[in-house]
Amino acid sequence: MRKIIGKLTLITILTSCLVIGFFGLIAFNIKDMLFGSPLKIKMVADGTTVDTAYLPISGTAKNARQISINSRIVSIDRSGNFNDGVILSPGYNIVEVAERDQFGKEKKETIRVVSVPPPTVAQNTTSPYQR
Repeated sequence: MRKIIGKLTLITILTSCLVIGFFGLIAFNIKDMLFGSPLKIKMVADGTTVDTAYLPISGTAKNARQISINSRIVSIDRSGNFNDGVILSPGYNIVEVAERDQFGKEKKETIRVVSVPPPTVAQNTTSPYQR
């Protein structure tokens, strides 16, 4: 009798582990469908002041079908990496990075940047020929 209970317990434990593992694998594979693909952007932080007119933007978006920066479509490599940039106007700028994944879900990240143009070259208003 004890051998039968031991075998049933072992079979029950193994079956439970297989069922839990199966449902865990399903949950791991559909997380992108439920929550959207992860979007990681490498650029300046929100609210930063920069002194250049060009702002490089790069990042990773796995399983993304389309990446756009300020509504302009950017190319993505097979690994999901993208690399592009925007030209900033002097003053307050808004940069929006949007991703559409293979399930039709869309994610947007908005970064606000203040661009302060570098000082211009000093000019001499008087020439040696003026007296």
